[in-house]
Amino acid sequence: MCRALTGTGLRPPPLRRRANRPQLKRDPLGSPARSQMSSPFVLTVDAQAIELALKEYLTHPDEGAGELVRICQLHHVLPLWTDWVGCIALQPTGRLVFIVWDDPEKVETLGAAGDQDRRMAHAARAEGSRRFPAISGLAPVRDASARVCPSCGGSGKPASIPDNVVCECGGLGWIP
Repeated sequence: MCRALTGTGLRPPPLRRRANRPQLKRDPLGSPARSQMSSPFVLTVDAQAIELALKEYLTHPDEGAGELVRICQLHHVLPLWTDWVGCIALQPTGRLVFIVWDDPEKVETLGAAGDQDRRMAHAARAEGSRRFPAISGLAPVRDASARVCPSCGGSGKPASIPDNVVCECGGLGWIP
């Protein structure tokens, strides 16, 4: 045992969880409390509303008229949030997915990167709810554990940042 790390909350490198191999978090006994919990990565949304929004987006894209439309058609997803790395999109089932620009043929389920994915999902849901207001259940709901966004101080917009850059809070001023 390494005593130097005792009480620091840190573990020696060989015991740290690998980022590319997430551990499954599930209750082997299937307790009712666990099975009824919602996930920030699988939303309770109306599949028909998503289908309608996707059809409208594919007909009249508001951004990325070329490659992004092709990717959305290929994977049957609604784009909520894009940046220089990839796109967070919503499947009609309510599952949030990530598509990396370097490998757009591959769809990754959002959630494997833990807190990083949770923050990205929050911002994508906020941005997506503004772009597609007809999809109820898409906008993040603030609960008692939410806190003021440290990046913008609650204003929804960090100072000295271009208008096309979205804050980590998705412009809401709070984070989960």
